[in-house]
Amino acid sequence: MPWILRVANGRRALAAVVVALAGLGLLFGTGPFPRVRALAPGGTLPEEQLGYSPERLMAFLGAIGPAGRADYILFQRLDILTPLLIGGAAALVIGWLLVRAGATAGRTTALPYVPLLFLLAEVLEDFVLARAARSYPETSALSPALPVLTGVKFAALFLMGAVVVYGWRLVWKPKGD
Repeated sequence: MPWILRVANGRRALAAVVVALAGLGLLFGTGPFPRVRALAPGGTLPEEQLGYSPERLMAFLGAIGPAGRADYILFQRLDILTPLLIGGAAALVIGWLLVRAGATAGRTTALPYVPLLFLLAEVLEDFVLARAARSYPETSALSPALPVLTGVKFAALFLMGAVVVYGWRLVWKPKGD
């Protein structure tokens, strides 16, 4: 049995969800994120949108100015907490649901590792965004990868949600199904 299934239980999953919610509230409610978002045209950061181009990223970086770019780089460094908080909580919730459902063998044991895809996409996206902000006014050679990374990030979030729903269904499956 994978280690995550051995440590996943209801208390740990609940604690991870509470920590994730509190941590995300601090990360996105204080510090550089609200400052940069206030400077952003339309109030939306590039990584909150699907399919933004390197040209739109450059326009955003120009619009937020030097102080905004410094805050944006700081936010990208802090944003590593996002996949750790969300992914950690999701992995424990998924693991707990699988243990509760008795699905601790076979292919389902890989499901708690789905959040790793989100972690990888988010960290790469943060790195590329910070590099683009540091390179401004030059365009970073990595910027064309951003729409793909952001798409993978959102797809991984969706997939994590789908796996949680699947686990929930396994545990609370109506009798006779």
